[in-house]
Amino acid sequence: MNRSWSGFVFRQVSFYRNFRQQWSRFKSRAVQYSFNLYRNDRRFTKFAIAASTVGFTFREHGISEDRMSECHNCEEEFVHRKTPGHGWELLYEEKDMLAFRRRIEGPYEMYEYKCVGTYYDISPRNFLDAQNDLDYRRQWDENIVTIEVVKEENENELIRWVSKFPYPMYPREYVYVRRTWVSDDEKYAVLDSESVQPEVFPSISESNVRVRSYTSRMSIRAHTDWESHGVDYILTYSDNPEANIPRYVYNWMVNKGGPYFLKQVHKAARDIETSGRHVRSATEKALLAKNDRVSEREAKEKEEKRRKESEVTRENQENNGEKKCPKSQKTRPSSATNSFVLQSDQVNYQRSV
Repeated sequence: MNRSWSGFVFRQVSFYRNFRQQWSRFKSRAVQYSFNLYRNDRRFTKFAIAASTVGFTFREHGISEDRMSECHNCEEEFVHRKTPGHGWELLYEEKDMLAFRRRIEGPYEMYEYKCVGTYYDISPRNFLDAQNDLDYRRQWDENIVTIEVVKEENENELIRWVSKFPYPMYPREYVYVRRTWVSDDEKYAVLDSESVQPEVFPSISESNVRVRSYTSRMSIRAHTDWESHGVDYILTYSDNPEANIPRYVYNWMVNKGGPYFLKQVHKAARDIETSGRHVRSATEKALLAKNDRVSEREAKEKEEKRRKESEVTRENQENNGEKKCPKSQKTRPSSATNSFVLQSDQVNYQRSV
């Protein structure tokens, strides 16, 4: 009896050990398989993104120069930021922030939203860099599934962003161009974004819902300079979530989305200052573009000034008679002509005699 019981226990222990070994081996293989599948999927995604950017140019599909020329009206926009008018209605007000909305013309009840406010404890540079550095944004934005710069050229960027949506809705995929502008005096800056259509840049994954209509424009004004505390902002945005959800639910999401996002940006900008974190700054390229723009304008102004001075000098010379015209010289008759005339006179004289 004791032998049979001990044999039974031995078999059970052996079976348990064998099961644990097999299970550990299965888990390691499953992890390795999942890693390989994920790695292959990333390779496919990178290949698909690279293939989608073929033929894409910022000149044709980026933020146009005409649209960026509106940035020169930033000063006037900030003067009337608390009373925008033009159909904007006040939704709610809290400390240092106002939220407005305005209906978009069309068959559906869609709105664009505007958030206006001020921060006194962060600099304009950190406020923009917290949004522009996508690696840093992945850390503080909890709604991001993935976000990456697909293509970049000077101050222009093509970005793919997949955002979480409330269950059971699928994540939303945004593909948009972004351009950063800085004023000549470095007091104003604009971060302008607009969606790219699937016909231009196809969707990468069928598990996401592509958002075709999306615009966002962040305007900021420094209180003193680029590095010091104090910044005013105006965020204007709209998007179509491509979902049949109740309108009041959508309006609640968008109403709260803008202010909540701004609070996250403010906290992230504060963390940059307190931690001394180094972030990738897209504003540096915007500053370089600003310097090129200023240099080009100054060169044109110098050329125009030189041309006007040359015209004034020429007019003064003409008025004072300093510009001398070449005198016409009298031509003497040739010797052949003189001899011919003389011979003709002699012939006429002989005939008269």
